[in-house]
Amino acid sequence: MSSRYPALALIGDIHGRFSALTAVLGAVRGLGITDGLCTGDVVMRGPDPGRCIAQLRALGWPTVVGNTDQKVAAGHPRPPEHPASSRTGSRSWSYRRLDQEDLAWLKSLPLVVRVTFEGARVVMTHGHPETLSPAISADTTDRELERQLRAFDADVLVVGHTHEAMARSVRNGTVINPGAVGESRGPDWQPHWAWIEATPDGITAHLEVVRDPLAPQRDDTPED
Repeated sequence: MSSRYPALALIGDIHGRFSALTAVLGAVRGLGITDGLCTGDVVMRGPDPGRCIAQLRALGWPTVVGNTDQKVAAGHPRPPEHPASSRTGSRSWSYRRLDQEDLAWLKSLPLVVRVTFEGARVVMTHGHPETLSPAISADTTDRELERQLRAFDADVLVVGHTHEAMARSVRNGTVINPGAVGESRGPDWQPHWAWIEATPDGITAHLEVVRDPLAPQRDDTPED
């Protein structure tokens, strides 16, 4: 199966989980999609920050900075003897597993990306308070979604951060959260992604799940 119309993949919230990223990119290729966008949070909390960065750099897909990317790129890790420095996925642990090129790439990521997709104005931001306040969730009203689309001058607004997949159309456009590649929330714990296609009737959004269960997530995942 492949997309019949021009298509764009949407991924994000990878959180250093390369196996989940690999599974999602396999599904993307399976639909014949070659172009995409990433909503950020590429690193932190998972075991493979460097490999995830390398994959995204190789793809060349526009990517916005997420809050965990900012934390790692800021530097100032805990001392090596601090317990956090040995916790897989912590900020300090992640920082020490990235080289200077990786860190420079994280620092270079913009807060907002704007692209034109088959005539539609697509705007992407991670969606944490620095770039989008209030954050968009399943409980956000249609009126608020319409306001955000106007504020960003967008036909399609792509966000991440909440790890909750969502695609909603309102009067002036569509808002999409592709869900989390590497840190899905229950009950399925599986990699999520999305894609849009330009059909004769306009932009159509699709939410996808890869049937490749992730390791169970923990509420006490190390942050520092």
